[in-house]
Amino acid sequence: MNIEEIKERMENVRAGIVLEQPFYGTVLAHIPLVPDEKCNTAATDGRRILYSPEYVGTLKAGELKFILLHELLHILLLHFPRRKDRDRTVWNIAADYVINTTLQELGYYGPSGVLYPDNTMDWHEKNAEVYYAQLINTEDEAIKKMIARLKAAHGDPVYGWAVPSDLTGDYDDLTPEEEEEIRRLVKDAVNKAVIIGGKVPSLISELYFTRPKYLPWKKLLKDYLQESEPDDSSYCRPERKYLHMDMIVPGADPDENDLGEIWAFIDSSGSISEETTMEFLTQLRQILSSYSCVFNIAYWDTTVNCIYKNIRRKDDLLKCKPRWSGGTDVKCVYDYIENNRIQPYLMLILTDGQFDDMEAVPKPLRKNTIMVLSEDCGRDMMGYGKVAILE
Repeated sequence: MNIEEIKERMENVRAGIVLEQPFYGTVLAHIPLVPDEKCNTAATDGRRILYSPEYVGTLKAGELKFILLHELLHILLLHFPRRKDRDRTVWNIAADYVINTTLQELGYYGPSGVLYPDNTMDWHEKNAEVYYAQLINTEDEAIKKMIARLKAAHGDPVYGWAVPSDLTGDYDDLTPEEEEEIRRLVKDAVNKAVIIGGKVPSLISELYFTRPKYLPWKKLLKDYLQESEPDDSSYCRPERKYLHMDMIVPGADPDENDLGEIWAFIDSSGSISEETTMEFLTQLRQILSSYSCVFNIAYWDTTVNCIYKNIRRKDDLLKCKPRWSGGTDVKCVYDYIENNRIQPYLMLILTDGQFDDMEAVPKPLRKNTIMVLSEDCGRDMMGYGKVAILE
């Protein structure tokens, strides 16, 4: 086929997507499809979809639909601006995992070599940041070899679609105006989908329209206390003197103002000011004034350090000083809990949220954790537990 025939075929495939997937098709109709001889397979710069005429000429119509939808989802899911300073190849693999499993569920299958998550691992949700954290920290030798192979193969047409080239090109970042234009296209497509009775994909609605509403943290603390308050002796609040023996014995009915032992992990990385730290401590003092409890304070950056235990007097909290650092890795908090066999009745993590996401937090810890943010960090933190904003 010559180039004009290839272009006509691509337009026909795009028209088919409009009929099959009204939401995606409505947006795709506004995205330029650009033949590019320098492109090995297909790619996007976040604005356009680029494709190799020679490559797409070898594919079936169903495979072409997959490719167009794949590149479109990179655009719609804002994978360029979300990458930030992450490794390009690993980020592209993580993003492909999200997209390819989504398209598979819709009944679209791509050419040979399409990347899917390893079924032997805990790929539990469609989130590129979560997949990236698991990939970059993996100890699985097979996955390490896969990443190394794809990095080495970049730009080699022998590997075809498996080469992670669609987000790793040297493209300019989207301008605020360009990102806003994508958002406008999404909103227009949503309106049209609603009119014709179509459904907006949850992946899109969560990214563009769902913003977590975080409660003031004192209210959240009071709600937590009411939810966990037992009627009488209860395994919800076991006797602590038996925990070191790995025995779970029901405790007595607690006073409604008794919080017991609290672990408070305070972010002391370079992005946290002294004023914010003092505000954290002031809030903790107010808890000691309002509730019967014992505090264990631990500061953290890339490691847990400066640990102060068994604090019962509110004035003693102000003596708990941090050691300032530049890095931030929230995983160190969970490593410390695991290594020291801590089973917190209530755990507070006080932070600005400026850290890379880690893999899934264990459910027992999510249930007993309140993530207290100094300000809205602009992303969903619900995977760590209950989330509140510092007042």
